[in-house]
Amino acid sequence: MRLCRVTGDVVSTVKNGKFQGQRILCCQPVDLDCRTPLGSSFLAVDLVQAGVGDLVLTITEGGGVRIHFQDDQIPLASVVTAQVDELEVVPDEAALEGQSCLERARAEGSGAGARGEEGA
Repeated sequence: MRLCRVTGDVVSTVKNGKFQGQRILCCQPVDLDCRTPLGSSFLAVDLVQAGVGDLVLTITEGGGVRIHFQDDQIPLASVVTAQVDELEVVPDEAALEGQSCLERARAEGSGAGARGEEGA
């Protein structure tokens, strides 16, 4: 997934039939500060009714897109999958070590994953 800012709408009167009824947005990848551009903009089909200026999450690989649309032939590589309301970034990732539910359960010797039951 990529964090992006929506920078525009694409208007097309003629498009592939698989895109009929779909909005296409121009998305600019951004850094975790939500402002600094990272790389080139790209087009993505809007699944969440995002608008210009919105911060969104996108899937930018065709396999995930094809799974979502349940269509192996869709000529699409990117979709907008979520609008981001808030983003909290921890400045020191090391401070997170041992804080997940799984890690706490293992440390206590109980709960899922405590006995090697990951994914159970």
